[in-house]
Amino acid sequence: MSKESTLTQSQKDSIQIEKFIFHIITVDNEEPTYLDEVTLTNEQKVFFKNRIAEVAEGTQYKFVDKAHNILAGLCTNLASSEQNFIDKSKTICNDFKSHHSGNMTDGAFIIATFKMLNTDDSNISLIALIKMDQKKVLEYELEVTEDGRKAKMREIADSFIESKEAVQKVAIIDVSNVFAWDILAKERKKSEGIADYFKNFLNAQMKDTPSSLTKKTVSEVTKWAKLHTDLLKDIPELEERTSDYASYVKSRAIGFINANDGVTFNAENFITHIFNLEQLTDDSKEKVELLHNNMKEHLTTTGVYGQVFIPRPSAITKTIARTKKRTEEGVVIEWQGNPEDKGIKIDVVNGKKRITILTSLLEDLEK
Repeated sequence: MSKESTLTQSQKDSIQIEKFIFHIITVDNEEPTYLDEVTLTNEQKVFFKNRIAEVAEGTQYKFVDKAHNILAGLCTNLASSEQNFIDKSKTICNDFKSHHSGNMTDGAFIIATFKMLNTDDSNISLIALIKMDQKKVLEYELEVTEDGRKAKMREIADSFIESKEAVQKVAIIDVSNVFAWDILAKERKKSEGIADYFKNFLNAQMKDTPSSLTKKTVSEVTKWAKLHTDLLKDIPELEERTSDYASYVKSRAIGFINANDGVTFNAENFITHIFNLEQLTDDSKEKVELLHNNMKEHLTTTGVYGQVFIPRPSAITKTIARTKKRTEEGVVIEWQGNPEDKGIKIDVVNGKKRITILTSLLEDLEK
């Protein structure tokens, strides 16, 4: 079964670049300038490995009609032989340039095959497509004269800077069919998704909409809280705040989404917000850190952590926001938010749940 997960930290650390080539794209030339070989130093391999790893925090896409998708087929065949890799890389680069409309900057289009570890320690094969901007570089040479040190400067043509800011677009393509997504894509100037022409080049569509990701985020942290109630109960400072941990975590998640309307989702800030407890003891701090990492792992496995999207508060309907419970006797209670904030307290007395509701008005809803 395909995995919903984004790339874990251990997977990102295990990335090994195997084949690597780039071709030069310039505005004035109709076709790219093709290369037949590129040699990377160890430092350069680390640089590109880090750029690939960063796309784990990107947007997930699916190929449109994968069985007949030309790019999907080209990527699948890239690793079959050295000559095949070069020829297919040229075709991919030319297709990318042909889809570009409007303003375009000179640069390098990189095609790389790499492998990383799966959760069972087997290798996964993936493809990286990277567009880097070409930048003007000034080289200087120092000369010591009788009048002091002088510098001679010259401009280096045909160069691009080894800097993450020079990386314009990146796409990781899963050719092993391990993941539920086909592509992880990220664009420097986009806070969400990628440019239309880049999407058309990939012939892909978003796997999840921002609205569905918003709902999924709330749903997954609520599920997580229900699975880890015993651990949450072990933090005295949290026990003082709530008697129903799942609804508390859900309300904190919804509060974060509402407070960050229009802002790109940051999973680390999101988790920190949920566990934002003041005046923690050292023992509680350690437990909160463990819970933080545990939730991060859960959100990574379920494909939320690392996704780049702008939350949609309007996607959180009343049905999603509410907590609804029914007793053995058939009594149903429901509320939104933390139960204590609604005058509700749930505790255990002699092995049974006692529900206390403090209110100034009890309205009869029967007609």
